Amino acid sequence: MSIIERVAELLGPIERPNSKSSAPGEKGGIPDLDPIEHAVSEITERSGFPEFRKLTAQPEAKARPAHPTSGTTRTLRVDRDQLRRQSMITPDGERSPIAESFRRIKRQILANVANSKPGAPANLVMVTSALAGEGKTFCAINLAISIALEMDHTVLLVDADVANPCVPQALGVEAEKGLMDVLLDRRIDLAEVLCKTDIDKVTILPAGTAHPHATELLASDAMRVLLQEMAERHRDRIVIFDSPPLLASSESAVLASQMGQVVMVVETGKTSEAALKNALSRIESSNITGLVLNKVEGPGLEYGYGGYGYGAK
Repeated sequence: MSIIERVAELLGPIERPNSKSSAPGEKGGIPDLDPIEHAVSEITERSGFPEFRKLTAQPEAKARPAHPTSGTTRTLRVDRDQLRRQSMITPDGERSPIAESFRRIKRQILANVANSKPGAPANLVMVTSALAGEGKTFCAINLAISIALEMDHTVLLVDADVANPCVPQALGVEAEKGLMDVLLDRRIDLAEVLCKTDIDKVTILPAGTAHPHATELLASDAMRVLLQEMAERHRDRIVIFDSPPLLASSESAVLASQMGQVVMVVETGKTSEAALKNALSRIESSNITGLVLNKVEGPGLEYGYGGYGYGAK
């Protein structure tokens, strides 16, 4: 049975649950669920499908970049104040609901890496969404920083959204050459375009020069060789790809086919059931590690460990 058939069978007609909700400003009560959030709960509770993590996130940042660079010859200074303004994790930040959520998300990813099976390397992890603006860059950066805080892992964060790169802007840095340039010019070595940051153990690979045949480049033999190099050069490295939305471009489906793990970001109140099913139908279900329900508001989300149920695949 395909993943879409499985989801459809489990969900059936989606209705808003009958729950007693409090008036605005009152404490207690259970807020009505958005239909897609209800669908998420049904998948999680009844099927054993990978868990949705509930987050309160900000959209991808469009801040003005700073600190130009050319590869690893200098260390980029990440704008930590900008990270805080976007509700992102900072290496020296205090414990927060967002940080706790990404600790739980990364545990499953790292467990899959430790218990990897034959196939695409499990340390190649793609973060995507069905539609634009659902918070995939927010999740990719937070996941990368959270994993970098581990004692035994380094992180390479790849801006693979080549049509609309957001990672450097969100970090408050500027980079020129990157992934597309390496694929277009075999004389350019990967190490020449990697950008080391002042966040310990976090390196970024920018998207590089835009190209009209980006899909074909990502599906090329050169890309397969590059992915193998990324996965195998450093055995402690986790490679996080911020990819394009699945329904917005063809690049993401091509990239997903070469990933060991895929994390799907879904925005509550925005992504329809039809869009989610359509997006999932474009990728193999076998490498879906989990789904993240993003931009959730409600009781418990503002405190410590509240509102963050989790589970394993």
